[in-house]
Amino acid sequence: MSDNLLIETKEIGDYRIKIYYDECPSCPVTDWDMGAIHIFEHLERGRYWLSQNCDWKEHVSNPREYSATEILQRVVAEVVTQKAIVKYIKAGKVNDVRLVYNRSERQWELQAKCNSGFYKGEWVNQIEIEPSALKSDDYRMELLEPLDEEDLMTLVEECAKDFVIKEWSSCGYSQDDHMRGFSYMTKEMFDKRCGFSPNYYKTWQEQARTVIDGEVDCIGKWAWGDVKGYVLEKKESYTKVYSDGREVETFEWEEIDSCWGYYMDTEELIDEVISEHGLKETAA
Repeated sequence: MSDNLLIETKEIGDYRIKIYYDECPSCPVTDWDMGAIHIFEHLERGRYWLSQNCDWKEHVSNPREYSATEILQRVVAEVVTQKAIVKYIKAGKVNDVRLVYNRSERQWELQAKCNSGFYKGEWVNQIEIEPSALKSDDYRMELLEPLDEEDLMTLVEECAKDFVIKEWSSCGYSQDDHMRGFSYMTKEMFDKRCGFSPNYYKTWQEQARTVIDGEVDCIGKWAWGDVKGYVLEKKESYTKVYSDGREVETFEWEEIDSCWGYYMDTEELIDEVISEHGLKETAA
């Protein structure tokens, strides 16, 4: 193991623990059974691209053709009813977007205020819908199109049933090391993948948010190269005999165990190794 990957060394009696960076960590999203669905994009060449390693296959056929926001729109359309979307927009909760009834044309008009160009400050029609069609046909994607990420998240949080969603971002060590996205879990997914722990949480939603936070933390460690491993060595004493007959008592470190793929802080991993192997300091 290259010392270039060595993070920390700690001696415990006749044992030595060496903590390294894991060169080939597994991706939590693709290689683990995660509790939540994770959609995220990474910064590359000045713009954000949907990650090949997120759960994009749940919603689209080609990640290069979509953004996280576009997938979020699809998620909202799946879990929020059209009636709730219409009510949310009519209530005036979306900045620069409104749904008004044109009596002369006898139709609903979804309008967005233009923020630039020749029509700056004017309301521009996005779609026109007949009243009967608004009740019978599916216009969820069209109604959600003008909404930004904040409105989409708020709409889900207020109107989706048995559904938990969290927006998040993660930074690495260089200027362009940045990811952003969202993660979600349905009650059905929670029951199947997690199981409620009433001794620790008041509601399943609280536990689901904790699960999402832990999984997102692992995704960040994987993305920024913070996955670790350890090598455990034991001091083996021997007598070295020189050509002139001199004898010197010395020792060598012999590897007795190693393991990789730890998504935890260095000190936490050291404590894990000490506990697992029952290591104790020897008396001086």
